[in-house]
Amino acid sequence: MLERIRSVFVVMEEGSLNRAAARLGVSQPTLTRQLQSLEQEVGGPLFERGTGGVRPTGLGYRLREEMLPVVRAYDAAWAEVLAHAQGRQSQLRIGYLGLAAARYLTPVLGRFQKAYPEIKLWLFDQTPQEQLTALREGRLDLALIGQEGASLGEEFYQHRVAKLGVRAVLPFNHPLAGQATIGLARLKGERFIVPSETAVPGRKRWMAQLCRVAGFRPQWLGETEAVGETFARVVAESGVSLLPDYLQMIPPPGIALVPVSDRFATWELTLLRQRGRMSPGCRDLVKWIGEAARGPG
Repeated sequence: MLERIRSVFVVMEEGSLNRAAARLGVSQPTLTRQLQSLEQEVGGPLFERGTGGVRPTGLGYRLREEMLPVVRAYDAAWAEVLAHAQGRQSQLRIGYLGLAAARYLTPVLGRFQKAYPEIKLWLFDQTPQEQLTALREGRLDLALIGQEGASLGEEFYQHRVAKLGVRAVLPFNHPLAGQATIGLARLKGERFIVPSETAVPGRKRWMAQLCRVAGFRPQWLGETEAVGETFARVVAESGVSLLPDYLQMIPPPGIALVPVSDRFATWELTLLRQRGRMSPGCRDLVKWIGEAARGPG
Protein backbone atom coordinates (compact mmCIF):
# COMPACT_ATOMS: atom_id res chain seq x y z
CA MET A 1 0.00 0.00 0.00
CA LEU A 2 2.67 2.51 1.00
CA GLU A 3 4.69 2.02 -2.19
CA ARG A 4 1.57 2.35 -4.34
CA ILE A 5 0.73 5.64 -2.63
CA ARG A 6 4.28 6.86 -3.21
CA SER A 7 3.79 6.00 -6.89
CA VAL A 8 0.70 8.23 -6.99
CA PHE A 9 2.74 11.14 -5.69
CA VAL A 10 5.41 10.62 -8.35
CA VAL A 11 2.83 10.43 -11.13
CA MET A 12 1.29 13.67 -9.89
CA GLU A 13 4.69 15.37 -9.89
CA GLU A 14 5.66 14.12 -13.35
CA GLY A 15 2.24 14.40 -15.05
CA SER A 16 3.22 11.43 -17.19
CA LEU A 17 3.12 7.66 -16.65
CA ASN A 18 6.22 7.21 -18.82
CA ARG A 19 8.31 9.72 -16.88
CA ALA A 20 6.99 8.46 -13.53
CA ALA A 21 7.78 4.84 -14.44
CA ALA A 22 11.32 5.79 -15.46
CA ARG A 23 11.83 7.71 -12.21
CA LEU A 24 10.51 4.79 -10.16
CA GLY A 25 12.58 2.24 -12.08
CA VAL A 26 9.61 0.13 -13.19
CA SER A 27 7.92 -0.50 -16.51
CA GLN A 28 4.88 1.55 -17.49
CA PRO A 29 2.57 -1.54 -17.50
CA THR A 30 3.73 -2.36 -13.96
CA LEU A 31 3.03 1.20 -12.79
CA THR A 32 -0.38 1.16 -14.51
CA ARG A 33 -1.32 -2.08 -12.71
CA GLN A 34 -0.25 -0.55 -9.37
CA LEU A 35 -2.44 2.48 -9.95
CA GLN A 36 -5.41 0.39 -11.08
CA SER A 37 -5.07 -1.80 -8.01
CA LEU A 38 -5.05 1.24 -5.74
CA GLU A 39 -8.03 2.80 -7.55
CA GLN A 40 -10.01 -0.40 -7.04
CA GLU A 41 -9.14 -0.38 -3.36
CA VAL A 42 -10.00 3.30 -2.94
CA GLY A 43 -13.17 2.99 -4.98
CA GLY A 44 -12.66 5.57 -7.72
CA PRO A 45 -10.27 6.95 -10.35
CA LEU A 46 -7.25 8.91 -9.12
CA PHE A 47 -6.21 10.27 -12.54
CA GLU A 48 -7.76 11.46 -15.77
CA ARG A 49 -5.79 10.16 -18.71
CA GLY A 50 -5.43 12.20 -21.88
CA THR A 51 -3.13 12.66 -24.85
CA GLY A 52 -1.03 15.20 -22.97
CA GLY A 53 -0.48 12.96 -19.96
CA VAL A 54 -2.41 12.43 -16.73
CA ARG A 55 -4.04 14.83 -14.27
CA PRO A 56 -5.26 14.06 -10.74
CA THR A 57 -8.98 13.80 -10.13
CA GLY A 58 -10.61 15.32 -7.08
CA LEU A 59 -10.19 11.96 -5.37
CA GLY A 60 -6.51 11.94 -6.33
CA TYR A 61 -5.98 15.36 -4.78
CA ARG A 62 -7.81 14.25 -1.64
CA LEU A 63 -5.64 11.14 -1.36
CA ARG A 64 -2.52 13.31 -1.63
CA GLU A 65 -3.81 15.80 0.96
CA GLU A 66 -4.64 13.10 3.49
CA MET A 67 -1.77 10.68 2.90
CA LEU A 68 1.24 12.93 2.26
CA PRO A 69 1.58 13.86 5.97
CA VAL A 70 1.24 10.18 6.87
CA VAL A 71 3.98 9.13 4.46
CA ARG A 72 6.27 11.94 5.64
CA ALA A 73 5.69 10.96 9.29
CA TYR A 74 6.45 7.33 8.42
CA ASP A 75 9.67 8.31 6.65
CA ALA A 76 10.77 10.48 9.58
CA ALA A 77 9.98 7.77 12.10
CA TRP A 78 11.79 5.12 10.05
CA ALA A 79 14.83 7.39 9.69
CA GLU A 80 14.86 7.87 13.46
CA VAL A 81 14.68 4.09 14.02
CA LEU A 82 17.60 3.51 11.64
CA ALA A 83 19.64 6.29 13.24
CA HIS A 84 18.97 4.82 16.68
CA ALA A 85 20.04 1.36 15.47
CA GLN A 86 23.30 2.87 14.20
CA GLY A 87 23.99 4.63 17.50
CA ARG A 88 22.83 8.04 16.23
CA GLN A 89 19.91 10.06 17.53
CA SER A 90 18.31 13.33 16.48
CA GLN A 91 16.56 13.69 19.82
CA LEU A 92 16.76 12.56 23.44
CA ARG A 93 13.63 12.41 25.56
CA ILE A 94 14.39 12.72 29.27
CA GLY A 95 12.05 12.30 32.21
CA TYR A 96 13.13 13.68 35.55
CA LEU A 97 12.06 14.34 39.11
CA GLY A 98 11.46 18.07 39.20
CA LEU A 99 13.05 18.58 42.60
CA ALA A 100 16.22 16.78 41.52
CA ALA A 101 16.65 18.56 38.18
CA ALA A 102 18.35 21.72 39.44
CA ARG A 103 21.04 19.74 41.20
CA TYR A 104 21.79 16.97 38.70
CA LEU A 105 20.29 17.63 35.27
CA THR A 106 20.23 21.40 34.69
CA PRO A 107 24.01 21.90 35.24
CA VAL A 108 24.89 19.62 32.29
CA LEU A 109 22.32 20.76 29.72
CA GLY A 110 24.42 23.66 28.41
CA ARG A 111 27.45 21.42 28.07
CA PHE A 112 25.42 18.81 26.20
CA GLN A 113 23.85 21.28 23.78
CA LYS A 114 27.27 22.77 23.02
CA ALA A 115 28.74 19.33 22.31
CA TYR A 116 25.71 17.98 20.41
CA PRO A 117 23.85 20.92 18.82
CA GLU A 118 22.20 18.56 16.34
CA ILE A 119 20.38 16.61 19.07
CA LYS A 120 17.14 18.10 20.35
CA LEU A 121 16.44 17.55 24.04
CA TRP A 122 12.87 16.99 25.22
CA LEU A 123 12.49 17.31 29.00
CA PHE A 124 9.52 16.00 30.96
CA ASP A 125 8.94 16.77 34.66
CA GLN A 126 7.26 13.54 35.77
CA THR A 127 6.55 11.46 38.84
CA PRO A 128 8.43 8.16 39.11
CA GLN A 129 5.34 6.24 38.00
CA GLU A 130 4.88 8.50 34.98
CA GLN A 131 8.51 7.96 34.02
CA LEU A 132 8.23 4.18 34.30
CA THR A 133 5.08 4.15 32.18
CA ALA A 134 6.69 6.37 29.53
CA LEU A 135 9.80 4.16 29.42
CA ARG A 136 7.69 1.04 28.95
CA GLU A 137 5.72 2.71 26.17
CA GLY A 138 8.89 3.92 24.42
CA ARG A 139 8.13 7.62 25.01
CA LEU A 140 11.33 8.25 26.99
CA ASP A 141 14.97 7.44 26.32
CA LEU A 142 16.25 8.31 29.81
CA ALA A 143 14.60 8.61 33.21
CA LEU A 144 16.23 10.42 36.13
CA ILE A 145 14.41 8.52 38.82
CA GLY A 146 14.87 7.28 42.35
CA GLN A 147 15.56 3.82 43.63
CA GLU A 148 12.00 3.06 42.59
CA GLY A 149 13.63 1.84 39.39
CA ALA A 150 15.79 -0.71 41.21
CA SER A 151 12.92 -3.20 41.35
CA LEU A 152 12.69 -3.42 37.56
CA GLY A 153 15.43 -6.03 37.25
CA GLU A 154 16.61 -6.42 33.66
CA GLU A 155 13.82 -4.39 32.07
CA PHE A 156 16.06 -1.33 31.59
CA TYR A 157 19.74 -0.48 31.96
CA GLN A 158 20.43 1.23 35.26
CA HIS A 159 23.12 3.78 36.15
CA ARG A 160 23.42 4.87 39.77
CA VAL A 161 23.90 8.63 39.89
CA ALA A 162 24.24 9.28 43.62
CA LYS A 163 23.62 7.81 47.04
CA LEU A 164 21.87 10.47 49.09
CA GLY A 165 20.96 10.97 52.68
CA VAL A 166 17.46 11.34 54.07
CA ARG A 167 15.59 14.22 55.65
CA ALA A 168 12.73 14.04 58.11
CA VAL A 169 9.81 16.28 57.22
CA LEU A 170 8.37 17.73 60.43
CA PRO A 171 5.90 20.44 61.40
CA PHE A 172 7.80 23.59 62.31
CA ASN A 173 6.53 23.39 65.91
CA HIS A 174 7.58 19.75 66.38
CA PRO A 175 9.89 19.20 69.38
CA LEU A 176 12.62 17.86 67.06
CA ALA A 177 12.28 20.57 64.41
CA GLY A 178 15.15 22.62 65.79
CA GLN A 179 17.68 19.78 65.92
CA ALA A 180 20.71 19.80 63.62
CA THR A 181 20.19 16.07 62.95
CA ILE A 182 18.03 13.32 64.36
CA GLY A 183 18.09 9.54 64.49
CA LEU A 184 15.12 7.76 62.95
CA ALA A 185 14.39 5.96 66.23
CA ARG A 186 13.24 9.29 67.66
CA LEU A 187 10.29 9.23 65.26
CA LYS A 188 8.85 6.10 66.84
CA GLY A 189 5.21 6.70 67.64
CA GLU A 190 4.82 9.41 64.98
CA ARG A 191 2.23 9.13 62.21
CA PHE A 192 3.79 9.00 58.74
CA ILE A 193 2.50 10.50 55.52
CA VAL A 194 3.75 8.70 52.42
CA PRO A 195 3.44 9.15 48.63
CA SER A 196 0.91 6.79 47.09
CA GLU A 197 2.00 3.73 45.16
CA THR A 198 0.48 5.17 41.99
CA ALA A 199 2.63 8.32 42.25
CA VAL A 200 5.89 6.90 43.66
CA PRO A 201 5.96 3.10 43.51
CA GLY A 202 8.10 1.55 46.23
CA ARG A 203 8.44 4.69 48.38
CA LYS A 204 6.19 3.34 51.16
CA ARG A 205 8.19 0.09 51.24
CA TRP A 206 11.43 2.09 51.45
CA MET A 207 10.16 4.18 54.35
CA ALA A 208 8.86 1.11 56.18
CA GLN A 209 12.21 -0.65 55.79
CA LEU A 210 14.12 2.33 57.21
CA CYS A 211 11.80 2.45 60.21
CA ARG A 212 12.14 -1.29 60.82
CA VAL A 213 15.94 -1.00 60.81
CA ALA A 214 15.54 1.84 63.32
CA GLY A 215 13.58 -0.53 65.56
CA PHE A 216 9.91 0.29 65.02
CA ARG A 217 6.98 -0.12 62.66
CA PRO A 218 5.62 3.15 61.26
CA GLN A 219 2.03 4.22 61.80
CA TRP A 220 0.56 5.44 58.51
CA LEU A 221 -1.53 8.61 58.59
CA GLY A 222 -2.28 8.85 54.89
CA GLU A 223 -1.04 8.95 51.29
CA THR A 224 -0.38 11.86 48.93
CA GLU A 225 0.14 12.38 45.20
CA ALA A 226 2.78 15.15 45.28
CA VAL A 227 5.45 16.66 47.51
CA GLY A 228 3.43 19.84 47.98
CA GLU A 229 0.51 17.82 49.27
CA THR A 230 2.85 15.97 51.64
CA PHE A 231 4.04 19.29 53.11
CA ALA A 232 0.47 20.52 53.49
CA ARG A 233 -0.68 17.41 55.32
CA VAL A 234 2.37 17.36 57.59
CA VAL A 235 1.41 20.85 58.76
CA ALA A 236 -2.36 20.35 58.84
CA GLU A 237 -2.39 16.92 60.48
CA SER A 238 0.82 17.02 62.56
CA GLY A 239 2.25 14.11 60.64
CA VAL A 240 5.83 13.39 59.60
CA SER A 241 7.46 12.04 56.47
CA LEU A 242 10.81 11.10 54.97
CA LEU A 243 12.28 12.49 51.78
CA PRO A 244 15.54 11.96 49.87
CA ASP A 245 18.10 14.69 50.44
CA TYR A 246 17.95 16.13 46.92
CA LEU A 247 15.76 19.01 48.05
CA GLN A 248 17.77 22.14 47.31
CA MET A 249 15.14 24.46 48.67
CA ILE A 250 14.08 26.60 51.58
CA PRO A 251 11.38 24.67 53.47
CA PRO A 252 7.89 26.02 52.85
CA PRO A 253 6.14 27.83 55.71
CA GLY A 254 5.37 25.55 58.63
CA ILE A 255 7.86 22.85 57.59
CA ALA A 256 11.23 21.79 59.00
CA LEU A 257 13.56 19.52 56.99
CA VAL A 258 15.94 17.83 59.43
CA PRO A 259 18.80 15.56 58.22
CA VAL A 260 18.61 11.96 59.46
CA SER A 261 21.90 10.91 61.07
CA ASP A 262 21.64 7.10 60.69
CA ARG A 263 24.21 5.71 58.24
CA PHE A 264 21.72 3.16 56.92
CA ALA A 265 19.25 5.90 55.94
CA THR A 266 20.08 6.40 52.27
CA TRP A 267 18.29 6.78 48.94
CA GLU A 268 19.74 6.20 45.49
CA LEU A 269 19.19 8.50 42.54
CA THR A 270 19.22 6.35 39.40
CA LEU A 271 19.19 6.83 35.64
CA LEU A 272 17.20 4.29 33.67
CA ARG A 273 17.59 3.98 29.91
CA GLN A 274 16.17 1.84 27.18
CA ARG A 275 18.07 -1.34 26.41
CA GLY A 276 20.14 -1.51 23.24
CA ARG A 277 23.00 0.48 21.78
CA MET A 278 23.66 3.80 23.50
CA SER A 279 24.43 6.74 21.23
CA PRO A 280 27.53 8.86 21.94
CA GLY A 281 25.30 11.76 23.00
CA CYS A 282 23.33 9.62 25.41
CA ARG A 283 26.54 8.09 26.79
CA ASP A 284 28.06 11.51 27.46
CA LEU A 285 24.87 12.82 29.06
CA VAL A 286 24.80 9.89 31.48
CA LYS A 287 28.48 10.46 32.25
CA TRP A 288 28.07 14.19 32.85
CA ILE A 289 25.06 13.76 35.11
CA GLY A 290 27.14 11.36 37.21
CA GLU A 291 29.95 13.92 37.37
CA ALA A 292 27.52 16.64 38.43
CA ALA A 293 26.25 14.38 41.21
CA ARG A 294 29.76 13.70 42.52
CA GLY A 295 30.61 17.39 42.52
CA PRO A 296 34.06 19.00 42.09
CA GLY A 297 37.03 16.68 42.39
